[in-house]
Amino acid sequence: MSNRIIPAVKDNSEKQETYRTQLGRYYKAIKNGFYFEAMLIDYAMLEDRMRSFLYHAAFFADRSKSTVWKKTKPFFAKTVSEYKDDKETDSLGVTNITEKIKVIRCLLMWVADTDGGYQDDKYLTSLKNRCEELDIGALLDTLDDIEAWCKYRNEIVHALLNKNASCVYDGLKEFASNGMEYARFIDSQVRILKKGDYIRKSINAPRD
Repeated sequence: MSNRIIPAVKDNSEKQETYRTQLGRYYKAIKNGFYFEAMLIDYAMLEDRMRSFLYHAAFFADRSKSTVWKKTKPFFAKTVSEYKDDKETDSLGVTNITEKIKVIRCLLMWVADTDGGYQDDKYLTSLKNRCEELDIGALLDTLDDIEAWCKYRNEIVHALLNKNASCVYDGLKEFASNGMEYARFIDSQVRILKKGDYIRKSINAPRD
């Protein structure tokens, strides 16, 4: 029996309907000044799009999984260990945005930095070739922007009543709008990454 309080979507049709519904609520919230609700939807969109990015990079065996796939774990473990910031851990957990950002950033840095030593591996060749079609510079900048956006969001969520009210509302509309812009950009890169299921096919990953 599922421990979920709210049922998950059953298929792509339900997922698309959920997206349409929440985007509609987002635009209504922005129009009417309900910026806290807009930021909640922003955050959910960012989480979802970054998870989709990792899925199409074959980080997950399938959409139902929450941990790295055993087939691709050696690559991601090595890449994160090599490219992570000194303050970050080697963990491959991706239960929150910060962890997803770390793995995606390390992957992009590997793509930008690697000239050889991968060509005998069909998966790594497919991964690098497709990722080179992404706007890596803009993606890395956007990940930095999302990290800053999340710090602001966390202050709002966890300490709203300890913040100067006028300062909070001065920037709230801009941050609510920025969050959706970041999510849309990540989505544009996911569309490139998923083209033809090129990466997942290369390693015989389950596909939708």
